[in-house]
Amino acid sequence: MLAIIACFAAYAQDFDHYEPLTCSGTIPLEFVTPSTQKYKSDLKKMEGKDLKKRDKSDHKRFALESNFMLDNLLQSGLVLYNDPVSNYLNEVATKVMEADKSLKKKVQVYALRSPVVNAFATDRGTIFVTLGLLAQLENEAQLAFILSHEITHVQEGHTLDIFLKSKKIERSTRQNSVLSESAFDEQLFAKNRYSKALESQADQKGLDRLLLTDYSSSTLNTVFDVLKYAYLPFDEVKFDRSFFESGAYHLPDYCWLQNVKPIKGEEEIEDDKESTHPNIAARRKALADALGKAKAPKGKLFLVSEDRFETTRKIARFELPMLYLHRERSADAIYSAYLLLQKYPGNPYLEKCVAKALYFNAKFENDADYTRIKTYAAVEGESQRTQFLLDTLSAKESNVLALRYAWMQSLKHPEDREIRAITNDLFLEIGMHVAALSDFYDVVPELTVANPVVEPLTPVKDEKKEASKYDKIKAQKAETEAISPADSWRMAFIGVKDDTFKKAFEDGQAKYKKRKDRDVFFRSEEGQAERVRTKSRNSKKGQALGVSKIVIVNPFYLKLDERTENSMQYVESEDGQAHLCELMKQVTPKSGVKATILNVASLKESQTEQFNEIRVLNEWFEEQIKYENLPITYGSNQGKVDAIAEKYGTDQFLWTGVVSLREKKRGAALAICAGIVYFPLLPFAIYSATKPEYDMLYYAVLYDVNEGTYKTLKFEYFDNRDADALIKAHYYDTLLQIKTERKKK
Repeated sequence: MLAIIACFAAYAQDFDHYEPLTCSGTIPLEFVTPSTQKYKSDLKKMEGKDLKKRDKSDHKRFALESNFMLDNLLQSGLVLYNDPVSNYLNEVATKVMEADKSLKKKVQVYALRSPVVNAFATDRGTIFVTLGLLAQLENEAQLAFILSHEITHVQEGHTLDIFLKSKKIERSTRQNSVLSESAFDEQLFAKNRYSKALESQADQKGLDRLLLTDYSSSTLNTVFDVLKYAYLPFDEVKFDRSFFESGAYHLPDYCWLQNVKPIKGEEEIEDDKESTHPNIAARRKALADALGKAKAPKGKLFLVSEDRFETTRKIARFELPMLYLHRERSADAIYSAYLLLQKYPGNPYLEKCVAKALYFNAKFENDADYTRIKTYAAVEGESQRTQFLLDTLSAKESNVLALRYAWMQSLKHPEDREIRAITNDLFLEIGMHVAALSDFYDVVPELTVANPVVEPLTPVKDEKKEASKYDKIKAQKAETEAISPADSWRMAFIGVKDDTFKKAFEDGQAKYKKRKDRDVFFRSEEGQAERVRTKSRNSKKGQALGVSKIVIVNPFYLKLDERTENSMQYVESEDGQAHLCELMKQVTPKSGVKATILNVASLKESQTEQFNEIRVLNEWFEEQIKYENLPITYGSNQGKVDAIAEKYGTDQFLWTGVVSLREKKRGAALAICAGIVYFPLLPFAIYSATKPEYDMLYYAVLYDVNEGTYKTLKFEYFDNRDADALIKAHYYDTLLQIKTERKKK
């Protein structure tokens, strides 16, 4: 009974106060088991197999790469576990595997935090279903067929097949291994990895498995409709410009698309002889033929629960705006939020996603180094309007729209720290375009007709004083300006310019002036000289930040060897990362800095809270790297980052790591030949030719996650191997720079 209550509680998602998905419960064992251990286990299983030498080498390589790459994905934060969506996926998978009890122990299904529409399987029996796919499905039977298809890939060992075939191609063409593309780059989620034969086999055997259940086959053809239109949003609803307009404020006509591009869908051609992968039409026909022969019973669209399916799909759709935000897809974030707001008007989470999307768009528009790639021409359907809007809206209009929307949200939710932060930042950004509060109208101008014809002024005899030519010009100009269609931005804040707004505007103007003065100073000779002095001082004495408490996020270690066919050294990298953490634990107490190390590889099964924190922090860090050239930009999930900082009692978070490279020995033969020619140099030539060549990179970047500022403490290359003494010395110096306070003059 308690388990049933817990299950219902997990699904009692309050969509009116939505919170994005997180992992819960204990961390699954496969997430925390070292990849090296899994690799060695696979090698033992291989010992009894009768394989040729070359085939054995390929199998070993597959075991090595697949284990490490899969574990990179599991630990990336993209994979969800013990959440409502993954739990539901596993229940549907159990229904699919009822006829084959042995499979249940091997197959595990996880939801993947990606807007891409896809599902894929691994040789270990792990199946991933993206939230993007779940958002598009119509019923549970469709999901069951997709899972049946992926289970076939697992059961038939298709992942190993494609790897082995690729190795043969690689040996003949010298191309890189296709498995190097199977890391968790989301661009690859959308690609079909299997050959035509393997994909057709998965369709057929997947159908056979599904027909053993009570699921209906009547809707399976529509699975291919999902694939055909996978590149579109989960719904098609007209985007109304009134979403951003109200009162006297209107979007400029030039940025509003009147007619959208018709939806075509992926082309369907039954003849796929020229293709290496089966197209939708061929798969659709093959499925229809198989169903015609099978004479399948009627069955049901839902076996687990229709309500559970609807809730799961709704969760997936609510996740999309935030997923798009993290991927710099502001237009997609706005349109997906807009679709949901039609059913959930005024939803705080969705409106905040829109505010953030407009905020990011305004920041990019203000960045002179950022070149917007206009993509609206390739977009089909109603979402093209949002893409066109952001692609064509001027920088000034973008900033006004963003500030207006954020300000309205701040009035509705004054307690929301995230909204307050981005609103204040937008008051600063608007300084690039608006110099005075009076530039915004207080009331709607009397004249509202665009481009009016100004009648010539009739001379009027005035005993006192006749209007001068200049007064007449000013009067005409005032009339024209009041009704210019380019002035719609001036009416953005009519009725809301109270004292609070005025103070926020003035504070923003002051911050903008300070930033502008600083930029002007550092472009001057005096400022350039100051930069040189600061750089020299930091080089000699370090940063001296005066920080006593930090959090270190996922210390990074990578081992590369150019002498080998595959330079990535997986086992050595995993061992090196564990060793790096040990060195840091030895050094940290001596520095006087209080440091908490958050490291996925060292988490225990009970530390799901820390697992979630690392995911949020790494996402934030990735965004800051992307926004490096922009002035302070708040992350798409800044509220959660602030909460983590508050928990650990510091805003200072350190990202640090080591990359070690063993180089190929170049010019060795030439050196020895030179030694033979001039015999006295031969011993030195032999020593030079045989001495290993190493390179090492050490980096350390400290971020203030509240302010969004950072200090690069170390980014140095060394012509040395990554000896413990060298790593400890530079890590200790990093901590000293953090701890030491600058002496006041």
